[in-house]
Amino acid sequence: MPLDRYFYLKGVIEVLIYICRGFDIVSGTRPGYTLNKVLLVFLTMALIGPGAFADTLRVNVYDFPPHIFVEKGTPRGPGIIFFQKYLNPPPGVTIQWIPTPFARVLQDLQNNKTDAALFLARTPEREKFLRFSSVALFTTSSAIIVRRDSPLARVRSLADFQGLTLGHSKDSITPHELIEQGIKVESLSGEDVIERNIQKLRSHRLDGIFIPTASNGEYILHKLKAEKEFQIFVVPNSKLNLHIAFRKNIDEQTFQRIEKALKKNQTAYPKILDLQLGK
Repeated sequence: MPLDRYFYLKGVIEVLIYICRGFDIVSGTRPGYTLNKVLLVFLTMALIGPGAFADTLRVNVYDFPPHIFVEKGTPRGPGIIFFQKYLNPPPGVTIQWIPTPFARVLQDLQNNKTDAALFLARTPEREKFLRFSSVALFTTSSAIIVRRDSPLARVRSLADFQGLTLGHSKDSITPHELIEQGIKVESLSGEDVIERNIQKLRSHRLDGIFIPTASNGEYILHKLKAEKEFQIFVVPNSKLNLHIAFRKNIDEQTFQRIEKALKKNQTAYPKILDLQLGK
């Protein structure tokens, strides 16, 4: 499997070198015999095989502006820059970016089709089948997009949305507070979920759009030049940490390497994001 084999083979090779330095494989005498070297080469080649060091770290990414932009199957943006610059894998291991709709990200990780994903909220339900970085990659708040010509433009709390219907993204987190307030949720899957929900909001088929990350909603409204038509209501006390998530059975060395690098460079990401936003 990606990276697991790399670190396994690395350990095996180190053991072989240690053995050959300690004694002769055939005669049991001191090292330095040509036969030792020949056996080491053949054993190494047999274990490694062709392309062993072409292993990849498969990272699932979804369109999540302003953090990640996926255009024609190619991801870019602050999240990609940060990962490549500060969390890059060891020599011989490459990153394979796998762009998918958000609705498939969790499923791909659970089915071991990918090794990691960026910007996922940590929940008890997800922790049953995923492993999360201990520190957050980014911290934000949740928000609701509403029309400026609606009475909801003057809301002060979630209670003001009681009994109303909000658009949402399938498989994204839905705070229990929404359910407790009797708020109905209509979820969409696929690409451009926020943009499609904005069309529904514009035609009065929704009362608002729930956005787990306020920065995402703010950027979309700016991109669509729709700030005069819609506004963002930041949900009080809705702090949300977004982590790097891994498949549950990720090898320990890969996890610890990325974990250590993230802890060391955590403060670098907001600076990269600010450059993207022109701050």
